[in-house]
Amino acid sequence: MEEIKQLSKIIKDESRIIYGEKIEKKFLSDTLGRKQGKASALVFVKSTQEVSEVLKFANKNKIPVTPRGAGTNLVGSTVPFENAIIIDFSQMNRILEIDRENFTATVEPGVILQDFQKYVESLGLFYPPDPGEKMASIGGNIATNAGGMRAVKYGVTRNYIMGLNLCLRTEQ
Repeated sequence: MEEIKQLSKIIKDESRIIYGEKIEKKFLSDTLGRKQGKASALVFVKSTQEVSEVLKFANKNKIPVTPRGAGTNLVGSTVPFENAIIIDFSQMNRILEIDRENFTATVEPGVILQDFQKYVESLGLFYPPDPGEKMASIGGNIATNAGGMRAVKYGVTRNYIMGLNLCLRTEQ
């Protein structure tokens, strides 16, 4: 798959692209390690623009894509299909805005739940979803609709989402 090397035209910093056999095994499995996938590339994105460009490239070249956050996953959704591009969101980890008046937050998908909870609590606020895995990313919590022990009283992650910026891979 020589066309995969063209990812360097999208991600200029080549230290954020790892190809084929050089990809660590932890990126090819879920936390339990029950199933091992294969990927052509692992890309660490830093912006929605990069995500969009990688998805356009993958779509054009008919390459499957596997999104990945903190990698705490227990359900197998981070296991890539053969020759996939893994898009890792761990570097999109900023809390962009906390609106105290409206009790809203704008965050990137790689923000770690534990860090987010600690930050809002330092402001005297409270983020109710509390799944058991605190090192999971907010994006992963959204993807799995995580809830935790407080879900009975406060609801699950989807109850606290007002909007998402999405990059969709569509057929042409």
